[in-house]
Amino acid sequence: MQDLATLETSLNALGQRGDMAAAVQQFYADDCAFQEGNNPARPGGKAAQLVYLADFFATVTKVNAIQLHGQAVGDNLTISEWTIDLATTNGPVLWNETIRRQWRDSKVVSERYYTAA
Repeated sequence: MQDLATLETSLNALGQRGDMAAAVQQFYADDCAFQEGNNPARPGGKAAQLVYLADFFATVTKVNAIQLHGQAVGDNLTISEWTIDLATTNGPVLWNETIRRQWRDSKVVSERYYTAA
């Protein structure tokens, strides 16, 4: 198993480039759970997340900023803090977001987003 800090840094580098689909393909377990705040996890695992991302990014007209503020690594757990500023066909998106990831065997098995708009 690779070092968790190295995995998190590599995953976040893809996120900073806006390549979330590649991040999901490379770093996530097929049955990964994706959860927004206190909402139930979205069904469908990694395959459904790739569809979700494709649908969302089809609305993006401009990426103003994707900024990683920091990351922390614990016992099979990582946390990263982001600011995401986008223009979309549905209007502007400005998220201040903390992402909590649980890892097993070098793959993310659960990802939860805590977002303040």
